[in-house]
Amino acid sequence: MNREELIAEIRKYRCADLSDAMDALGLVDKGTMNEKMRPLRPGMEFKGYAFTVRLLRKQDAVKPCSTIEEWREELGKGCNDIYRFVDYITPETARDMVVVIDMDGVRGGVWGSEIAMNTMIRGISGAVIDGGCRDSHETNLEGANVFCTSRTFTHAYGRVTFGGVNVPVNCAGVLVRPGDIICADDDGVLVIPFERAEDVLQFAHMQLADDIKTRGEQYRKLGFAHDETLDRLI
Repeated sequence: MNREELIAEIRKYRCADLSDAMDALGLVDKGTMNEKMRPLRPGMEFKGYAFTVRLLRKQDAVKPCSTIEEWREELGKGCNDIYRFVDYITPETARDMVVVIDMDGVRGGVWGSEIAMNTMIRGISGAVIDGGCRDSHETNLEGANVFCTSRTFTHAYGRVTFGGVNVPVNCAGVLVRPGDIICADDDGVLVIPFERAEDVLQFAHMQLADDIKTRGEQYRKLGFAHDETLDRLI
């Protein structure tokens, strides 16, 4: 199947189904990001192809500023460096894209309300950041799809510098290559190697179909109303 068909099929499944499928293939705990990687709010789910970004720890000292104009110029220079990866995200390239950022453990808030909207306009599916997100309240009001390992009020300025895009990165304990499939829901983030995705789907279908059948019977016994979780394979 082509890329669009593949991601459309994968979106039918929960991370739990896909993880069980990885287990069936002998890939136990492969691709499972650690528990620090959490969504900004409950109920968030997205899947897409990894666009990887590497940010490096800043080695040189920051420049103290004595005027507003000086600070605005200095901040602009820093942001132009850090956020140059955004130039690679266009409406043409962003389809089915998940931005995956490796910040080398730095807490600085590289994601926030403005960049969330900027990249949403361009069309990304979501962002997964081994590092910080700030402006959490506004970012949630915007409905942005963001997973991160920390929340903070600090900026990325003065803490990281640009290190490259579309290179293998380490994100929350998992090696992520450009084009690998990122699956995120309330349970966490799973990375499926692109070349194993169709194999994973075969077993994931069994997992979800069996689950829907069993839970459907339990719903009837308990008098629960039918809900959308029983329709994922339709």
